[in-house]
Amino acid sequence: MVIARYNGIDQWALHKHNRIEYAETVHHIIPTADNMALFFMDDNLIPVSRSSHDEIHRLYKKQNQAIQAELQEILKGNVVGGIGKV
Repeated sequence: MVIARYNGIDQWALHKHNRIEYAETVHHIIPTADNMALFFMDDNLIPVSRSSHDEIHRLYKKQNQAIQAELQEILKGNVVGGIGKV
């Protein structure tokens, strides 16, 4: 399970805002409407809280590709700070 792999920590809040929040859901970096084949792919899922999920979706309306790239970098561990995968 993706959330457990990241110790239940919201990776967006941790890396973007330097806050520790519990992840309640996962966000599909590439929306399932764009590519259903990525629905269960771990490298397309990032654990987030409800507030982070809402923030990401608001940002997608303005800068979709840039935010997707940033989320992918967080998953790859190329962002300074935070707690990595178990």
